Amino acid sequence: MNTLQRGGWAMAAATAAMALPVQAQTTGSVTLYGVVDMAVESARTGNGSLQRVESGVIAGSRWGLRGTEDLGGGLRAVYVAEAGFNGDTGLSGQGGLAFGRQVFVGLSGGWGQLTAGRHYTTLHTSLATYALTGLIWGNAANYFRDGSVLRANNSLRYQSPSLGGFTARAMYSFGETAGSTVGSLYGGSLDYVSGPWTAGVSWMQRRTTATNTDRYALLGASYDFGTVRAALLISTRRDDLPSATSAQGRFYEASVTVPVSAAGQVLLSYGAYRGQARDHSDAQALSVRYDHALSKRTKLYAGISRIHNEAGAAFTINTASNAGPAVTAGSRPSSVLLGVSHAF
Repeated sequence: MNTLQRGGWAMAAATAAMALPVQAQTTGSVTLYGVVDMAVESARTGNGSLQRVESGVIAGSRWGLRGTEDLGGGLRAVYVAEAGFNGDTGLSGQGGLAFGRQVFVGLSGGWGQLTAGRHYTTLHTSLATYALTGLIWGNAANYFRDGSVLRANNSLRYQSPSLGGFTARAMYSFGETAGSTVGSLYGGSLDYVSGPWTAGVSWMQRRTTATNTDRYALLGASYDFGTVRAALLISTRRDDLPSATSAQGRFYEASVTVPVSAAGQVLLSYGAYRGQARDHSDAQALSVRYDHALSKRTKLYAGISRIHNEAGAAFTINTASNAGPAVTAGSRPSSVLLGVSHAF
C-alpha cells in the first residue's frame, strides 16, 4: 500500500469515528447464578409405588444472567434471562423453552421498576410469599394452585418502591390475537409490612375463550415471632364454565417454620381444597420437611407429604419445578424424599 492509499484509509477512518454518536460512560454489573437441586423420592400414587431421582424439588434447578446498568440520575437498566433445566435428565425445563423461567428487560428508579418480557405473575408472587417457604415441595399451596397462571408471556410488569410499608405490583399480558382479548391476563397485588407483620391481597383475571374468564383472588398474612414464623393464605378461583368442566374452588394453607438448631428448621404445612363446581372434589394435604444448611449455598432436606383426595379429586404432590406423578381420582398419594440443593 503506498503513502497516498494509507492517507486515504486514515482519512476515512477519522471521518467514520466523527460520525459515531458520543455516549456517556456508564457502569453496570452482570451476574451468573443458578441452583442445582436433586432428591431421591419414593412415592405412592394410587396405582402403585414409584422410586425416582427428581430435579428441582425445593428450588427450581436453573441458571441465569442478571445485570444492571447505571444510566445516571437514579435511573438504571435491568435485565434477567433465566433458564430452567432438569438435572436428572439434562433436558430443558418449562416445556423446553430456552429461558422458560423468566426473561425480561426494563428500567428501574426511585419510582419503581417497569419491565417487559416473560414474568412470574403477581399471583405467583403472592402465593410464594404467604406459603412461607414458597411454591415448592412440602407447601400445600403448591399442590392446589393452578400451574397455568404462574408465568405470563408477552407481559409488562410494574413494582412500586416501598411507601410507608406498602408495595404495589401490577401486570398485563397481551393476548396478541388480532381483534380479540382471548389469551390476555392482568392483575395486581398490594402488600404491607410492619415489624413482624406482613399482609397482602392479590387478584388476577385471564381471558381463556370468547365466553370464559378465569378470576383469581388471594388474601394472606404472616407473623414472625422471633423464632417461629407462621402464615395463612386463602385463594379462590371462579370461572364462567359449566360445572362439568369448571375448576372453580378455593383453598387455604396454614404453615409454620420452627428452628431446631442454628442450621436447621422444620416446615409444618396443612392445607385444604374445597371444590365448588362438583360434589366430592375436596382434598386435604399435610407435610413435614426438615431443611439443614451446610453452608450459605448448600442445604440438605428431607420430608414426608400426603394428600387425601375425595372421590372426585386427583391432586398430586408437585415439586418446585414439575408436576407430581399422575394419580387417580379419590387416591391418597404420598411422598418421602431426601435431597440436596446447591446455589451458585
